[in-house]
Amino acid sequence: MSKQDYRETLYTINSKGDRNWVYPQIVPGFFRKSRNLVAFALLLIYCSLPWISVDGLQAVHLDIVHRRFTFFGNTFWATDTKFLFLVLASLGISLFFFTSLFGRVWCGWACPQTVFLEFLFRPIERLIEGSHAARQKLDRGPWNKNKISRKIIKYLVYVAISWFLANTFLAYFIGREPLLQMMTEAPSNNLSVFIASIFMMGVVLFEFGWFREQFCTVLCPYARFQSVLLDEHSLIVGYNSKRGEPRGKAGQVTGDCIDCGMCVRVCPTGIDIRNGLQLECIHCASCIDACNSVMAKLERPLGLIKYATEESLKTDVVNFLRPRTYLYACVLLLLGSTFLYQLTNRTFSEASIFHAKTQELYQQSSPGILRNQLEVHLENKTREVLDFKITLLEPKEANLVVPINPFPVPSESFQNVPLFISFPEKLLIKGKKNALVEITNTKGLKKRLEVTLLGPG
Repeated sequence: MSKQDYRETLYTINSKGDRNWVYPQIVPGFFRKSRNLVAFALLLIYCSLPWISVDGLQAVHLDIVHRRFTFFGNTFWATDTKFLFLVLASLGISLFFFTSLFGRVWCGWACPQTVFLEFLFRPIERLIEGSHAARQKLDRGPWNKNKISRKIIKYLVYVAISWFLANTFLAYFIGREPLLQMMTEAPSNNLSVFIASIFMMGVVLFEFGWFREQFCTVLCPYARFQSVLLDEHSLIVGYNSKRGEPRGKAGQVTGDCIDCGMCVRVCPTGIDIRNGLQLECIHCASCIDACNSVMAKLERPLGLIKYATEESLKTDVVNFLRPRTYLYACVLLLLGSTFLYQLTNRTFSEASIFHAKTQELYQQSSPGILRNQLEVHLENKTREVLDFKITLLEPKEANLVVPINPFPVPSESFQNVPLFISFPEKLLIKGKKNALVEITNTKGLKKRLEVTLLGPG
């Protein structure tokens, strides 16, 4: 592909519109070994978190049905929206911060698409079908016994892995114990969950068995964001054209690039890094290992392709830290500090009071005495029963009637408690009178709530 049209053409689509399958060659090197370790750690984390207990709870459990989310022993509820805001805002600023500094390091090192495809599904494919050259030969050859048997074995293994990954994903949302219990029952007893597991398995199988790198080159929105998040001082995987050009075979008087094509053969998205920064590049550094292996054999300096900035490739000047990175860092620090402060000062019980939804705003219980029906909403986010005591502080002439006082609220639950306040009608001013209610519990909650008592006028 010429340098003039590479930005207008997808590497994975040929001139007829057919797909060009990518068969990346594996070249061992520093970055490959490092990514192996990172990928193994991430796979281990993903597969083990639902089965690890922290303080008696599943380490990560996103119980959407009950609006309860557990992270390493801490349970958050739908009312804890401030934590959700802080987390989402921190993730957004982190995207800006780390991309401005390190480019698409997420894509090449930690993205689930990369981790599952390059370090789980493709290694299985190499194990069953052989090296990149053997796979190319197999796919282009006729459908004989050898090809059919290898394809069947590969996809049977893929189905098993996809089923495991899909059910692990569901365990984060359903919970491990309910999921294991459902597996022992007939699918018809839990039809919706069974359909969800089959659907997820199909998505994983389709994505990593067939769609593959096309997700990165066609669908992934992050690749489009990078054009505004990166600048000439962001870290990228770049080719040193000053040193490499003009290209030529070894032994000729040319630049260091011998045009061997190794950087293209190892690329998981099939691009030529020598064409410059491209949307399809995931910064995985496979081309760095490949080029370094060639340079080592030719006894030439390493780093013809390397992690660098566009500016440093042109002028050898590195300006990593700049105003916007400082700004991102300050905002990220502020959000992180706020999150930690809110987390350490978090209250595990809450109370609010409001008028009950009745047809009458007030009732006349006896001559000169009015009664308002109210409700107190009590929240117990702890894992033990809490007793909430409700006390009427003002007005002194009023009486409080509660069914049970103190009122017990079960662990990790919410309760609405009905109550009545009776008061002399003469206290009203233009049909209203403010009352002050105090709510305390056995965990140190002490909250004073104002409510307006209503009457005639």
